[in-house]
Amino acid sequence: MVGLTGVLGTGSLSDEMRAAPTWRAEEVTFAASAPRFDLAFSVHKLLAGDQPVACGDERRLWLWGDVYGRGGLGDYTPREDDVDAPTYVASLLDAHGESILSELNGEFLIVIHDECADELKLITDRFATRTLHYTRPTDDSLIFSSCIQGLAAAPEFEPEFDLPHLYEYLELRRVFGVETALTGVSELQPGAVTTIDLTDLSLSVESYWRPHYDPVDKPFSYFVDTLADTLEDLFAEWTRDDCTYGTFLSGGGDSRLIQATLNQPAVSFHNAGWMSREAQVAKRVATTAGDEFQLLERYDDHEARSLETTPQLSDFSGWFDQAYFSEFEEQIVSEADVLVTGLFSDQLFDGIALKTKELRLGSLGTVPLPARASVSTIDDYINTKVDEANEPIPYFTPDYSLREVLRENIHWDGDDIVSHGVRYNSLTDLAMYSDYYPLGGSTESIFPRSLMQMRPYRTPMLDNRIFDLHQQIPMKYCARRNVVNAAIAKLSPELAAIPHARTGVPLKYSFPVEYVGGMVTAFYRKHIHDQPTPASHLDHNPWPNRPELLRVKSFAPDTFREKEALLAQLPFLDETQVAAVYDAHLNGENNMTLLYSLLTLLKMPLTEAVGDAENTDALSSPPPVGGPGPASGLPVTEDDAS
Repeated sequence: MVGLTGVLGTGSLSDEMRAAPTWRAEEVTFAASAPRFDLAFSVHKLLAGDQPVACGDERRLWLWGDVYGRGGLGDYTPREDDVDAPTYVASLLDAHGESILSELNGEFLIVIHDECADELKLITDRFATRTLHYTRPTDDSLIFSSCIQGLAAAPEFEPEFDLPHLYEYLELRRVFGVETALTGVSELQPGAVTTIDLTDLSLSVESYWRPHYDPVDKPFSYFVDTLADTLEDLFAEWTRDDCTYGTFLSGGGDSRLIQATLNQPAVSFHNAGWMSREAQVAKRVATTAGDEFQLLERYDDHEARSLETTPQLSDFSGWFDQAYFSEFEEQIVSEADVLVTGLFSDQLFDGIALKTKELRLGSLGTVPLPARASVSTIDDYINTKVDEANEPIPYFTPDYSLREVLRENIHWDGDDIVSHGVRYNSLTDLAMYSDYYPLGGSTESIFPRSLMQMRPYRTPMLDNRIFDLHQQIPMKYCARRNVVNAAIAKLSPELAAIPHARTGVPLKYSFPVEYVGGMVTAFYRKHIHDQPTPASHLDHNPWPNRPELLRVKSFAPDTFREKEALLAQLPFLDETQVAAVYDAHLNGENNMTLLYSLLTLLKMPLTEAVGDAENTDALSSPPPVGGPGPASGLPVTEDDAS
């Protein structure tokens, strides 16, 4: 896959590890070897440049990703068109040293080998969008991989699950911070320089940036105008006439903001099981913008096929089906040179990271209120995460509590608060940014990771200037106004006139109209009448109806039967309870989270490797093939029974 892998100290890359970073044949690959240093690297041709680049005396630099310029809101200089990103970064480091790092704008991982100092520097961007995992399998070796699953290819690495963090993943589909679900495996710190002394493999880490919420007293119009103007500048600097851009449209506002700003025609992809209300709105947006619309239709075996291909991309963040477009890779690659999403605009400009207060109306459900719940203690923060959980996990045999796992990993250190190995300046910063700083801890990270395998990929919302703007916006504008909708109305009144697929209200209207109209629409569709759907598992939302899919499709019991031997080998899983959780879901309980997390886990290459380490004898004498019997406790479908 696009990324890199390496071995430091004794040993060298195995053939399997060396090949791991390559996803598509047309990628550009690099390799570098020196005493106690072996590196393999794969990047898209459009971003490759000439690598490595000389960076001062006796230093070689590699760049995975892209750097667009330097600076932030109000003081920004874009990269010159005729200079490739690796050369640009090397020249800035030569001129300014590492003090320039806080100004670099892009999504990247920089590798610098200093032969004179006999050290390796690994430099992440602000959010560590290019995740790198590392571990010390022996006293004199260190291995790293841009995908945690790639570590399974290292012959000297014997993976073992860190059970509290694995429990965290199963409950929340993520492990926060730089911790992982594997013992002894960590991620690089975001916005930091990690220096490795190649003589003894000791590490030192120096942070150069952290997010910090510091709102300013400016009118709502300032934030709307600045967001719209900055996005226009951003795309004017970044887009090229010789490239075709692919966007990913929903029926909401985030992707529509990109559509309103992109300064040239695009191919707009929408993923759906049928031409739903969401798909109809997405098509209308693309047509109004003058762009080509392509419906990428999920067929009956979509989940089963995704289970076979996407868990190898998983870093224990997200589920197998959240690599939403991977099954359509060939079509997307044939149509687009560069991919763009509006991912994270809701976190930045809708205050989604701070829990919304709710009004409970009994059998009528709950109504979200335009106010954010207070987070004034660590326990308040933990409560917002535990509310998402489905405890206990019946099939997980160790006795863990999510609250206790989180509390063990979050503490004050002086004026800083540390969560899962990552420092935040305040409790407010923890609450606002821990969902995606670093990006490896986001439930959405498998989505951009899957896109960056296909083509060069950009998330404009993580541009320095856009994030600087976010850090200034008062929360009242996030809770009781809509910056994104207002920016769309300024950029493209035609797109703002199209109703939101969920609320039924055009984006051009004020927040009170949107809020009340959305409540009325939701009540009408739920209790009075809604457009019919072709099947029970198909609805009008942008993503699959997962609870119902588990009831009408066989991918879950098929996987449990396929992985019966593995389930038996992993002592922390109870295969009888796996069947009980699935059966309870079939009978009306909602165990979707526990089942989707488990399905993703069982199909990861690392889980097979852990099974090898846990029970070699059992693997050498597997149970007979032929479907589960009564003693196994695994689900039996109607086809099996016949």
